[in-house]
Amino acid sequence: MKKIGLSLTVLGLSVGLAACGNTNNQSQSSQSESATKTTDSQASSKASHSSRQATSTANAPAASSATPNSQSAATSQAPQDATTLGYRVFYTYLLQNGSPADIQTALEQHQLANIDVTDVSGKNVTSNYGKGVTDVFPAHTYTVSGTPLAAGTVTYQVIDENTVRVFAVPSHFQDQRWGTDRAWAQAQADAYMHHPTIMKVQTPSAQLLDLMKTTRDF
Repeated sequence: MKKIGLSLTVLGLSVGLAACGNTNNQSQSSQSESATKTTDSQASSKASHSSRQATSTANAPAASSATPNSQSAATSQAPQDATTLGYRVFYTYLLQNGSPADIQTALEQHQLANIDVTDVSGKNVTSNYGKGVTDVFPAHTYTVSGTPLAAGTVTYQVIDENTVRVFAVPSHFQDQRWGTDRAWAQAQADAYMHHPTIMKVQTPSAQLLDLMKTTRDF
């Protein structure tokens, strides 16, 4: 009987330990599952946060690092018909000192002729007269002039088909300082290249435009 009682006691202790072991295993398993869920939740939260940051970055406006010169380049475009636009620019310029009738009369009497448009993009802004000046005209820059030169020369950059940016480039570089005074020459070039004016381009009549294109004095 003592042996049987002892066996039952040992058996009961074994069952109790087994039960405790199962409980501990279940507790550890539960804790492991809870830790896994927490880790998954944290990972999901981080992924969601990263996704929101990426979306926010994608939707945010890009910071502008453009300089005034690069902005000028960005707002310039090649004209569909550079020659015709050049005549329109010259017509608008001539209107400052006369009427369309005056311009037509000057052309008919050959007091004004040989109007030409020249692409000067990438060329020296002082026509190489300025000592030490290496600046060049931006893209889509043209000059238009006629005979006599006293009629004027217009140097402009195309913004669009009806708007140009005019640089007050001198028609002659007669001042001797252009070729002798580096600082003075650079200052003069900077003055007209950094401070252009905006011109809204007018359109002459078809007859006047044709006269501007065809009047030649050889």
